[in-house]
Order: sequence, then C-alpha cells, then structure tokens
Amino acid sequence: MQIPRVLAVLAVLIAAVGAWRLVSTPDESAVQILAGEMAPATLSAIGQLPESPPGDVDWRPLDQGVLAGWRDPYWLRWRSTTISAPGDASRALRLSLRGASQLYWNGQSLPGNGVVGRTPVEERPGLVDIVRELPPSAAGAKDELVVLASSQHQRVPLHSADANAMVAPAEMLYGGVIRPWLIAAFATGALAAACLYFLAVQRGRRRTPDARLLLALCAVGLALPVVEAWRPLLGYAYPWHGPRLLALLALHTAAAVLLPAYLARRFAVAVPGWARSAFLLMLAAAAVFLPGFDGRSTGILLASLLASAGLLLRIGDAPEERWPILALVLAGALALAVERGAFLDGPYFLLLSVLMGFLLLRHAAQLRALDHHNARLREERAQLSLQLLQRGIQPHWLMNTLTCLQELIEQAPPRASRMVESLAEQFDRLRDSSARQSVPLQDELALCRSHLDIVGLALDRAMVLEIDAADMRLSLPPGVLHAQIENALTHAGAIACAQRPFRLRVHRERDRWVLELRSARGSSPHRGRGTGTRYIEASLAAACPGGWQFIQGIEGDDWRGRIEMTCAS
Repeated sequence: MQIPRVLAVLAVLIAAVGAWRLVSTPDESAVQILAGEMAPATLSAIGQLPESPPGDVDWRPLDQGVLAGWRDPYWLRWRSTTISAPGDASRALRLSLRGASQLYWNGQSLPGNGVVGRTPVEERPGLVDIVRELPPSAAGAKDELVVLASSQHQRVPLHSADANAMVAPAEMLYGGVIRPWLIAAFATGALAAACLYFLAVQRGRRRTPDARLLLALCAVGLALPVVEAWRPLLGYAYPWHGPRLLALLALHTAAAVLLPAYLARRFAVAVPGWARSAFLLMLAAAAVFLPGFDGRSTGILLASLLASAGLLLRIGDAPEERWPILALVLAGALALAVERGAFLDGPYFLLLSVLMGFLLLRHAAQLRALDHHNARLREERAQLSLQLLQRGIQPHWLMNTLTCLQELIEQAPPRASRMVESLAEQFDRLRDSSARQSVPLQDELALCRSHLDIVGLALDRAMVLEIDAADMRLSLPPGVLHAQIENALTHAGAIACAQRPFRLRVHRERDRWVLELRSARGSSPHRGRGTGTRYIEASLAAACPGGWQFIQGIEGDDWRGRIEMTCAS
C-alpha cells in the first residue's frame, strides 16, 4: 500500500499545481512587458499638478529597491520595445503600483487611481492593481505610458516596490486573474470538506493534543488562500499591502510551527527541548533578518518542511502513514528551493491543501478504526462483567453465604444483621458499577470493603484493606480492584488473606496514575490467567486505549498487581 499511496498523493499534487500553472501562465506572444524608468517630481507647493514631466527631468532605469523608499511625488515612464499594430483596439493596461497615480498613454489621459498628493493629507490612496482599457495606437509608433504618482501612506517598509506595467488583450488580463483562483477555490473547498469530516468523526471525543494541532493547521490552510486572494480578486488600497504581507508571513510562520509539531505528536517522536528552542529561534531569525517578505516566508517554510522530513525519517512504525507525507513534504521543499517566491503565490497552499487533506482523512480513518476496536473491547468487557456479576452471585458462593448467615442468626444475631447489610450493599454496588464506564476510586474501594466485610463476618476474622494514597481524586474502570481482591480470595484462600492484609498504594509517576495492590501470595498455578484478569485488561483497554498497563505476579511473600493509567482523572 505504500507505493500506490505515495503515487496517488503526488499525482494529486502535480495535477493541482499543473492546472494552476496552465491557467495562470499567459500567452507570451500576446503580452507586452514595458521597460520602465523613474525620476523624482519637482512640484510647486500649490497649483495644478502637471500632466507631463518637464524636458529636463533626470530619468534613470527603474530600480525597485530605491522606488520602495520614495514617498513624495515621482514620475514613472514605461515604453514598449515593439511597434504597435494599427487598429488594435482590444488591448488593456495592467499597472501594479503602490501609490496614487495619474496615467497618460501616448500623451492621452487615462482614468486615474486615487489622487496624487504633495502631502499625506492631500493624497487619496489608490489601488495596488488597476486595469485600464487603452485607446488605439498610431500605426508604426511605439507606445509610452507616463505616470505621476505618490506613496505618502506607505507605512510598512518594503524591500521592493514591485512596480510594473503590462499590456495584453483585455480578456486575458481579466480572465487570467480569475481562472487560477477557481482551482484554489476547489482546493480550499476540498480541504474544508475534509476538515468538516474530521470534526464529525471527532464529535463527542476528548480533543487530544495532536487533534488540536491538526485543526489549527487546517485553520491556517483555510485562511491562507483567503488572504492570498484578497489582492487579485477584491483589490485594496495600497496602504493595506503591508498589513496583508504581515498577515501572510504570520500564517506561513504558524504553518511552519504547527506542521512539525503535529507530526511529532501524531507519531510520538521525542524532540529534545533544545532542538525545539533552536528551531523556533531559527524561524524567528528568518522572519526578522531575511530580505523581503517572499524571502522570509521561503526561508521559514523551507526550514519547516526539512524539519518535518527529519521527523518522518525518525518514525519507526506506521510506514503507510509516513511515506506519502514524506513525499509531499520533500516535493514542497524542492519546489520552494527552486522557485522560491513564485511557489508562494499559489502552489504552496495547493501543497498545503493536499497535505492537510491527506492528514485529516488518515487521522479520521485511524479514529474510526479505534472506534471499532473500542466497540469490540466494550462488548468483551460487557461479557466479562456479566460473568463476574454472575460469579458474585453464583449458587455455590451464595449458598455458602446464606448457610453461614443462618448459623449466625442462631449464634450471633448482631453479626448476622451486619452480614445482611453488607450483602445488600455488595449487590447494590455491583449493580450500579456494572452499568458505568468509570467510577471514583472511593466507590471502588467501598465495593471492595463490602466484599471483605462479608468474608470477614463469615470467618469471624477481620479482613483488612490498607490504603496508602496522598490523592484519591481519580476515576477508574469499575471492578478492576474488586476483581483482584476476588482473585486473591479464590486462589490464595480467605484464611491466608485474613492473616496478610491487602495493601493498596496509589501515586503518580509523571503523567501516569499507578495503583499497586499487594495480597497473600497463595499457591494456585492458575492465578493471573482467568476471567478476572481478562476483565481487568479489557476494562483498561476500553477506558484508556494505548495508555494503560497491568502487570501481576509473585514478589517475595506477596502477590502484586500493578495498574498504570494515563487516562485516570
């Protein structure tokens, strides 16, 4: 099953990314990228803004890093490198610029974008991306776009201005924006459906740490395409561009932390504290010191994917789970290392959607398998509980008890009265506990003491249960201590148990509760392999899947039974 699953997840990822690339890559023969220049604008303090740059303006090649620091008005000029075809009226201009702008195409004014201002008060911010339909160009001429712009409201310092102008058919500019996000919407919907399915399977369960981490990672995976699509689908004024990039960086950092954290929890991979601290420090350093938001996100996500791959390689079991996840993680790391920022603009959250969908479905499948396993354990436990209840009132034991009671009525009426009360309490507690999944330790001890009282009254000997417990506030499956006491009375004998008291010690060892019961050793060769032992093991397995241990055997003059549970509360 390993190879088909690996091939299946890689095929889904390749199909999603390939479809994205296919619809988002424009026809280069129909697209014209204009060559840009820039120059500071010298404007008077009052009066109308100029419609064209002066003849002595100092034009310089467009430098995105320098332009990112300009706030006051400036000129931009883009020129085509090819001669326009005559009569071409279907073209449109796409301008990406973080500022307010006035546009002039071949000297002709185009609708502006915001209001250019000499001061922040005077400026009205424009949109980051705009599309303008272009008038026909003169035959045999080269096109020129002149822009007067200002960026007075740019508050978040950015590494690059990312200003560019592109001319293409209008249908391509509009359709090229929408089509890739249809694929992203499909991937997001599939991830949301997987998340809802996981929540449905989780309903009514106690949320484990790995499940909480997985749901948090799912929330990040759903938020990422929403924030990414904000710019191309809805658009926003340029002052919002910095906060959007900070939000994306925060989401990328959250995904980088949550993915290896989930894998470590999910597959129980021990990670030293120093390694966790070093990883978090490395992510923080990348988020602060790497140049540009794309560079920071690339460094953070690449470190996370490589750390996740390292964790997966340390897993000793669950190979069917490991290899598909490892294949996706390594594919993402390779794509990030090769394409860097280009991979972040869409394919990354497609990778995250495929990875998250696989993790959610596999985790849900494991929970359903665990449900079936627990159902079988509960059925087995119910059968064993019935057997123990029947054994508690079996005719032989009941006949002996009633015969003893008849003798006590004639010889020691007070003892007979106490035995009747103990019998009533014993049957009442057996009936109550047999219908419950867990009982407080105090109730379990009361059941044990009522049983010992009956045996002690019949023998006219004190049956002692000594308790050594600093904390009694825990619950446990019903009958697990009572079954051990019954086993001791059956296999060691009541006389031996009267001579050597029962001793129960309750304490905690790290995250586990430990209950250690010592009783008379006895000499029965069948002790520890009967119905009582099977009942204890089935009860613990149903109550604490994977978080219990029951060990019993001879230790010196004692028979020792030790129960360890991580689920006791």
